[in-house]
Amino acid sequence: MNQLRLQQKRQLINLIRKFFTKMGFVEIETPLLVSSPGMEVHLHSFTTKYVQHDGLEKTFHLPTSPEFSIKRALGDGFEKVFEIARVFRNQGELGSQHHPEFNMLEWYRPGSYTEIMDDVENLLLYLNELFDVPYLKQGFTWGEVKRTSIQNCFLIYAKLDLQKGIKDAGYWRAEAATALDESIPEDDSFEDIFFRIWLKLIEPRLGINQPEIVYDYPASMAALSKLKAPENIWAERFELYICGLEIGNAFSELTDSSEQLMRFEDANRERETLGYPPHPIDFDFVESVGKMPPTGGIAIGVERLLMALTGETDIRQFFLHPLD
Repeated sequence: MNQLRLQQKRQLINLIRKFFTKMGFVEIETPLLVSSPGMEVHLHSFTTKYVQHDGLEKTFHLPTSPEFSIKRALGDGFEKVFEIARVFRNQGELGSQHHPEFNMLEWYRPGSYTEIMDDVENLLLYLNELFDVPYLKQGFTWGEVKRTSIQNCFLIYAKLDLQKGIKDAGYWRAEAATALDESIPEDDSFEDIFFRIWLKLIEPRLGINQPEIVYDYPASMAALSKLKAPENIWAERFELYICGLEIGNAFSELTDSSEQLMRFEDANRERETLGYPPHPIDFDFVESVGKMPPTGGIAIGVERLLMALTGETDIRQFFLHPLD
């Protein structure tokens, strides 16, 4: 048990609450027993059973994110909301940067991902002023957050034109092999190659001297975000990086119920192709998506943010009794 790290965690959570309350956000509390844990292809849930008085059982999941429940609230008329929620992820989520249960900060507001970018910068500046033990790696500053498009990340660090690669499979495969200095398996998809390059050449170099927002992911990686008009090549999505570590994931939220249902069905087909059981689709959530106004939202791992603020290298130090 690391009492200092636990005290720092409580201090950070209290500061986050003060920040969002001051900004006019309403804190909400979402359920921990849900019918659908989320639809991300590579996220796996914990499941449990509710036994009725007549012995019949109903399956529930522990949430991988509070997103579905929060968006249902948005569809019912809530606007600026936040939550610091306990979330759960199964199957291999244990190590120096991962823990099967952790705290996730999510907030949503009218607008788009650009307003969320501004919120991120304001939150980090606020924490830098008030958090007792800010970790200042030599040469690192908590000042203005750098903003870099995915396209420029590939141009700068891999000498690859990502937009051309999206349209030209031959160019993408050949130039990726050169950039990586390794052969590309024949069955690698566009996304497989993207992440090979991302993990080896790009991600370790992000947010090294200051927090960095990387924005406009390929449309095939839109997840729950809107596509960027008029070309629809990019998704209005960004991730926050600090010292090579991903801290948060944000979207201009999708507000088209039909498109949302289609993406969920595609995700389940991909899960089955990979040998994973399909996740139940939350149709109440799908309906709520269509009722939402234009909205921006983000999810930030609280313990990962603590790692960045304190310089801690093992996320398990922030849990009272971590799994090992």
